[in-house]
Amino acid sequence: MLVWNMIKTLLKFLLALALIFWLYSSGKLDLSLVKKSLAMGPQWIFAIILIAMQAFTGTYRYKILLQTKSKKQLSFIKLLPLNYIGLFFSSVLPGAVTGDIVKVVYIKKHDPSLRKSSLVTLTLLDRLLGLIGLLILAGIFSLINYKTLTILSNKLSHLIQLNLILCAGSLSFFGLLIAGRKVQKVITHFLHKLPLVGKKISSIVEPLLSLHESRIELFNCIGLSIISQFFGILAFWIVSSPFYQVKIPLSYAFSFIPIGLIATAIPISPGGLGVGHILFANLFMLVGIDNGASLFNLFYLAAFLHNFSGVIPYLLVGKPKEATGAY
Repeated sequence: MLVWNMIKTLLKFLLALALIFWLYSSGKLDLSLVKKSLAMGPQWIFAIILIAMQAFTGTYRYKILLQTKSKKQLSFIKLLPLNYIGLFFSSVLPGAVTGDIVKVVYIKKHDPSLRKSSLVTLTLLDRLLGLIGLLILAGIFSLINYKTLTILSNKLSHLIQLNLILCAGSLSFFGLLIAGRKVQKVITHFLHKLPLVGKKISSIVEPLLSLHESRIELFNCIGLSIISQFFGILAFWIVSSPFYQVKIPLSYAFSFIPIGLIATAIPISPGGLGVGHILFANLFMLVGIDNGASLFNLFYLAAFLHNFSGVIPYLLVGKPKEATGAY
C-alpha cells in the first residue's frame, strides 16, 4: 500500500512537471517574469503577509470548530504551528487535503480527547466552510459586476452564471447545516433513498449536520472564511496585477480567480503545480490576458515560500508515533 501511494505521488509530480515543461516550451509560461516581479518592488512581501493573514484566520476558524467537540480549551498559539505543518505538506504533496490528513494526526496528539471520527468530520467541515467562503465572494462580486462582465464574452458570461449557481448552492448547504433537526432528517432521509450513492452520501453528510446546535460558531466560521479568502485573492492580485496586459479592476478578479483556486485544491499535483498554471491560463484569457500561466506562477511561488515555512514547526514538533504510514 505504501509503495503504491509513493508511485501515485511520483506520477503526480511527473504530470505536474510535464505540464510545466509543455507550458514553457510553448511560450505560455514566462519564467523571467519572476525576476522582473522581484525587482519591481515590495509586492511579494505584501502578498506573503496577506497569505500569512489567511493562514492565521484559517487557524482561528479551525480552533472554533475543534472547540465544539474538545473537552479542553485549545490554544491558538499551539494550533498555529500544527496548521503550518499541514500547509507545508499541502505544498510538497499533491492536493490541499493531503496536508489536512497530516494535520489531523498532530491535532489528535495535541488533544487525545478528540475522537478521530470527530476530527475527520471537523476538518472536512473546515475545508467546506473555506470553500463556501470562496464561493460567496465569487457570487457577490459576480452579481456586482454582472452587467459589465457578461458582455465581455460568452464564456465569461457562462462562468459568471456558474458562480451565482455555486454561490446559491453553497448558501443552501450552509442553511442545511444550521437548520432544525426536523428539516435535516427530511433531507438525510431523501439522500439515503438515492440509488447507488445514497448511503455513502448520507454517511458523510450526517456527521456534519450534528453541529446544527453550534449555530453561532458556524456563523463566525463563515465570516472568517470570507475574510480569509479575501486575503488570498488580494494576495494573488497584488503580486500579479503589475503584469496584466489589460487593466482590470480588483473586483473583476474576485469573479474568476476563485474558480481556479478551488480547482487547485483537487489532489492532482502539489499546490496545483502545472494544473493550476493551465487553469489560470484559460481563466485569464476570458478577460483578454494571455499570460495567465505566468501570473499564477507568481502567486504559486509566493504561496509556496510561505507554506514551506511550515517545515520549521515540523522539525521542532517532530513526527508523532501515530503518524507512521499516515502520509
